[in-house]
Amino acid sequence: MPMAAGQQGDVGELDARFQERRKQVPVLAQRAEAEGVTAIRSYEDMVPLLFPHTTYKSYPESLVAKGRWAQMNRWLDSLSTYRVEGVDVSGVEDVDGWIARLEAAGHLASSSSGTSGKNSFLNKTARDRDVSLRNFVDCLAALGMPPERTWHVLPLGPPTGVTSHRVFRDMVVDAYHRPDGIAVAETAAPEGHHRYMARLTAMRRAMADGTARPDEVAAFEEEAARRQAEVTERLGRIADQVIAHRTERMFFTTTFPLAFRLCEALAERGLAEGDLTGANALTSGGGLKGLALPPDHRSRISRTLNVAPERLLHYYSMQELNVRMPKCPEGRYHVPPQLTLFVLDRDGESFAEASDGQAEGRAAFFDTTVDGRWGGTISGDRIRADLTGCPCGRPGPTVFDEITRYSDLPDGDKITCAGTIDAYVRGFVDA
Repeated sequence: MPMAAGQQGDVGELDARFQERRKQVPVLAQRAEAEGVTAIRSYEDMVPLLFPHTTYKSYPESLVAKGRWAQMNRWLDSLSTYRVEGVDVSGVEDVDGWIARLEAAGHLASSSSGTSGKNSFLNKTARDRDVSLRNFVDCLAALGMPPERTWHVLPLGPPTGVTSHRVFRDMVVDAYHRPDGIAVAETAAPEGHHRYMARLTAMRRAMADGTARPDEVAAFEEEAARRQAEVTERLGRIADQVIAHRTERMFFTTTFPLAFRLCEALAERGLAEGDLTGANALTSGGGLKGLALPPDHRSRISRTLNVAPERLLHYYSMQELNVRMPKCPEGRYHVPPQLTLFVLDRDGESFAEASDGQAEGRAAFFDTTVDGRWGGTISGDRIRADLTGCPCGRPGPTVFDEITRYSDLPDGDKITCAGTIDAYVRGFVDA
């Protein structure tokens, strides 16, 4: 029978949050009125109120291209708990400048990397950021790694200049880095991270439709090669430090692609599996970002870096959520009490069929900790979930490690209500 995966989600709590947010988030109020939802009495009542992940990229691209930042304020305001329209955008020249103005006014806008095309922007608050940082440390503590400044902390990602990236890195260093720990010399963050990502997206499209001029392609490829060379050089410097401290504890914070590249750099310097003897740790979230790695890349990373399973924090999350779903020794992601998980059909219209306590379909969530927006989102992920518990003994719903992006499947990523909600948002922009 159809059902929602999310037994720990209290319907009364969902209704209380809905009653609060419908007065604050304009698009939610319009959606609820259109669907005739005045109260949440069951999980089914929540489904039409969950926002497709595409909602946060529903702005007309011409607004960014033409620098119409006041209208971008109105667009973001329609999806926000706290009003955005009063933010001063005079003199703003690009996305980076717009985000800086938002931050100055207390709106900690989060932006996607744009690797799938158009950037998304989500309004967050200091509370959202604090909850997310605290949740990260809580996940590590549950793994057996409470905050102790006894590690060499090695963030492998290059500096981006993005505030949220810097704050996260500083938090991990402050909580875990030993006073005499490895200090990796950093190059200055490149200017205009979001501007560059917007140019990258535009160039990809121009190359795909054949409108990119040869000189534009050459110039962009030269810049991309330079950035890649900087990443390679940085990983090489880190590899040298790792080898020099091979018997000491190191804590790597990174993505799997960067961790694999570090392992390659170590191998190039003659390091073999087993040469690192410190009880090292690794944390990683997200997938491969479209990159191709060997099927056994995770085990090779763990062996090379000497990261035992009990010191690996691998989690499932997304930028729409404040909290993470950590993976247990059974290889499943555990849904924490702050989240209600819904497993929907492909179109995101109703619950997927459940059989023997399991359901497969589109992942959707309600995060009770979200402050700057409505906490309900429909993702672009196809998942398989167990609604009954886990062989590891912990109760609550779990997600299997079989997550696929619908955009990577032949029929693409199509959510039925996406166009309707996008129309609501455009209405606020054009008002």
